[in-house]
Order: sequence, then C-alpha cells, then structure tokens
Amino acid sequence: MAELYQVNSSDKLLRWLHPGQFDWDENRPTSAAFKDNEMSVDILCLTTIEESYDRAKKLGKNALVSIPAKLVIEKGLEVKSDPVDGNDAHAVILGKKTNSIAKFLATNCKVEIYPPKDDPN
Repeated sequence: MAELYQVNSSDKLLRWLHPGQFDWDENRPTSAAFKDNEMSVDILCLTTIEESYDRAKKLGKNALVSIPAKLVIEKGLEVKSDPVDGNDAHAVILGKKTNSIAKFLATNCKVEIYPPKDDPN
C-alpha cells in the first residue's frame, strides 16, 4: 500500500456539492455542504479539478469548490488522507463543524465548477 499523503496548510482541497447545496443569491455553496462529520474532499495536488469533477458527476454531484487546507486547519479541524478505490486523492476533514465553521468554509471557498443554472434544486 502506498504511503499516505501528509496534508499541508499550503494544499488546496476540493469539495463536491450535492444538487441544492448552491445559493445563487449568495453565489456560493450553502453551509450545509460543509457539515458532514467525516467530510470527503480531494487533495488537489494529487488530482485535477477535471478528474475530481468527473468522479463527482458519477455520484450525482453537480458542482465543485476549493478551499485552502490552511483555513480548515486554523478552525481546529483535521485533514486526513484517506485513499479509496479509484481515488488516491481522497481525504476526510474530521472534527465538529459548528454552524459558524460551516458558514466560514462556505464563504471562504472558491467555486471551481458552477452547477447548471437550470438545475431545479
């Protein structure tokens, strides 16, 4: 088994969004996108935005955002490499995501791929 990647504060993390987790009025994801106990992300230096989004679409996700690992770590959350079958870039963000932390992540991420504008969700 390959050695696990050590996530650094300089890394960028990619988060997939479910339909309905994007607020067009705010032009950003909703805080609900950042509340999972073991929040799945991809580590950008181990993949590309396009490869990550292709995996996301297969699971019914429709948008992709990035967030600097530094911001996640500064909020007291742990980012742990967690490769899964077919995705060596997979990681999880562990720790309690309070409403304020989830909102912070939602407002400080960058939208890399927007959901379709005509998506009814």
